[in-house]
Amino acid sequence: MKDSFLSSQGRIGPVVFSIRVLLMLVAVAYIFYVGIDYFSHDEKHEFLMPLAYFFGIVALIIALFCILMQLIKRLNDIGRKPFWSILLLVPVLNVLLLLYAAVAPAKTQVK
Repeated sequence: MKDSFLSSQGRIGPVVFSIRVLLMLVAVAYIFYVGIDYFSHDEKHEFLMPLAYFFGIVALIIALFCILMQLIKRLNDIGRKPFWSILLLVPVLNVLLLLYAAVAPAKTQVK
């Protein structure tokens, strides 16, 4: 079965999890940067600046969904219930949860 960014089925290891989360965060930062750079280059197009924020927010929502799916896979790998992913919504605990998921060893072996 091919592993998907949009699926919560299966398990992933800490390295793959870290790479995917960093990839999503870099993609969002790049979209914000390109949008702001594109819409702020000319004073005539300054009124279009909210479009840059809109594209950035849409990219952020998509990235958060993908990160949530990767976190559920990682929680399955370390033997935790997927319910722990609700901590992704709590401001300080979300960073701690992602760091924990990135370094925690797998509890079960793949058959």
